[in-house]
Amino acid sequence: MTAGGEAPGPPAGSAADHPAEYRLHGRDRELGVLASLVGRLGDAGGGALVSRGEPGIGKSALLATATARARDRGIRVLPAVGVQSEARLPFAGLHQLLRPVLPLAERLPVRQRTALLAAFGPALRTTGRRGAARIRPAR
Repeated sequence: MTAGGEAPGPPAGSAADHPAEYRLHGRDRELGVLASLVGRLGDAGGGALVSRGEPGIGKSALLATATARARDRGIRVLPAVGVQSEARLPFAGLHQLLRPVLPLAERLPVRQRTALLAAFGPALRTTGRRGAARIRPAR
């Protein structure tokens, strides 16, 4: 598991340092990485997390822990799941990730908003005056 590159060395303390709802047996190092990553959110920080491995080794449990930590701090979590059947659909993951917050695209600068809406294509309709689109899912 890496967070913005290589994972840091030892975790932030032992299992006893993690609240009970965040404990996973034998995962102190990974929990330390997650705690550090989530701790930087909202402070103009953040990072990336790659979780990979064989099925059943606890990747989903680790991500659920990170999600719980973030939500406990009042951070909105936008989940997405990779689905093989959608692999050939352009921007399928982006749609899944951003659909719940798409109305917030109105706050983006015009250039970024235009690019984002182009990725969503005809699935949306925009109404409103020039430069101030109201974004709604097409029905």
